[in-house]
Amino acid sequence: MLPLSAPAHHGEPGDPVLLGWINDQIHAVLGLGDVAMVVVLGAVIVAVPVGILAFFALQRMRG
Repeated sequence: MLPLSAPAHHGEPGDPVLLGWINDQIHAVLGLGDVAMVVVLGAVIVAVPVGILAFFALQRMRG
């Protein structure tokens, strides 16, 4: 990273306006509450690596 590019970055992990818009769009499409959104998205985030590990374990057992 170039030393002169550091002032161009802000301290936020993402653009707050964009993240707010994405949050509003997800709420409009799914119509879920905050806790349900966290549970659903958390389950998806956990399910992807678990599914990959299960796939590799099945492949290994089959030979």
